[in-house]
Amino acid sequence: MNLLSNINLNWTWPQVFAFLLLALVGAFLAERIVGNAPKFGFLGSLALGILGAWFFSNLPVEIQIEPRLEDLPVVRSILGGLVLVAIFAFLRKQGAPR
Repeated sequence: MNLLSNINLNWTWPQVFAFLLLALVGAFLAERIVGNAPKFGFLGSLALGILGAWFFSNLPVEIQIEPRLEDLPVVRSILGGLVLVAIFAFLRKQGAPR
């Protein structure tokens, strides 16, 4: 199975704004859970949230009962942003001088 066959890049403007909103929620939640932001502050968190949300929303795994916003999977998008921001924030915390 080709993993890239599931990727859809034909988005409408409402889908773009919905995607940014989901990435923003994931980044915000990750910063609150971890307690610090990745290196570039909230804009860095937002960029990582966008990347994580895009990656997780294109995984070929479907959650049976998952809400969708403008045909984007809400849970996977927020979870993707949360996971990626949390990983980078954790790595930053581990590399900080004590």
